[in-house]
Amino acid sequence: MAEEIILKDNVTIDVYMDTICPWCRMGSASLNTALENLPEGTKATVRYHAYQLNPDIRVEGEDYRKLMTGRLGGTAQFEARMKQYNQTGAHFGLNYNMDLVKYTPNTTLSHQLIALTSPEKQSQLIDLLYTAYFEQGKNLGDVDDLMEIAAAAGITNDTAALKTRLLQGEGLNYVEAGQRSAQKLGVRGVPFYVVNDKTALSGLQSPADLLAAFENN
Repeated sequence: MAEEIILKDNVTIDVYMDTICPWCRMGSASLNTALENLPEGTKATVRYHAYQLNPDIRVEGEDYRKLMTGRLGGTAQFEARMKQYNQTGAHFGLNYNMDLVKYTPNTTLSHQLIALTSPEKQSQLIDLLYTAYFEQGKNLGDVDDLMEIAAAAGITNDTAALKTRLLQGEGLNYVEAGQRSAQKLGVRGVPFYVVNDKTALSGLQSPADLLAAFENN
């Protein structure tokens, strides 16, 4: 029989993530499962923080396959990593159509969009951003693609106005604050979690590991 999880207090989880990070997508699914299994009556607050894996990438992005092949050391390593995404993702019920991913975008605009979204809708938006990128090959550096995702998430009835706000730089303070906070914490990769401002967890965690961290804080 599984040990009953008892939380003394409500739990706050700070999540550092990037919108083009495949492990962050898996981490989001794992976190959602953990939250669904919290003891009844426990209130969980999730706060998302921007972390950019490629903060200096040009605005128009880079060719995904070329960039990743260079970083991983060759075509064989690239193909093995793409297979790993699919195999690991399947454990979380996720599909990765990596052949459709053409760009490694600059993710600033996508993080700005998260910042301009009400907290109760951020998780849904983030999941749709992941799906758009990893399953549909959408370019998260393209503001028009982002507006399609925003409309699908139901976060605005006026995409023209939202587009203007993004292009005028609203939400940049959120992106910059996330990067600064991550630097102070020594974050070197994502996903990265901080539970109740005390316990840090780096990398992909299972739902059970996340629940254990919640219980111990």
